[in-house]
Amino acid sequence: MKIFHYINFFFIFLFLVAICIVEEVLVSSSLESVQNQCYNIESVIAGKDSLKETQIVLMVDNLEYDWVENESKLCYLVNHISIKELSYEISHLKSCISTDNIEDFKESLDSIRMYCHNYLHFMGANVHNIL
Repeated sequence: MKIFHYINFFFIFLFLVAICIVEEVLVSSSLESVQNQCYNIESVIAGKDSLKETQIVLMVDNLEYDWVENESKLCYLVNHISIKELSYEISHLKSCISTDNIEDFKESLDSIRMYCHNYLHFMGANVHNIL
């Protein structure tokens, strides 16, 4: 009879490990996508004097759309308050385009990339998450 207890414990443990791995993959892929889009935007604005170009506006709109889609998934996995800053910085990108403020735009891009980079470092499946 004790063997069934051990088997049940083993399956529960495997289930929890699987949940942690799915969480890590979803969060990592979402944040890496945002980070890659920021690198693409930064390469496009390099050497530009104005942000009021169709390509830049479309790239920021795509970033915002992808983030809204990812944020709805991440709210179930991550504390919403900790990912709220990304939404703020993306909306700040849009306001920088309307005011054509390149310096603030670059600072917001750096903030988004830094946030994604730092969050990717401490996000992951580990025994602490399972317990």
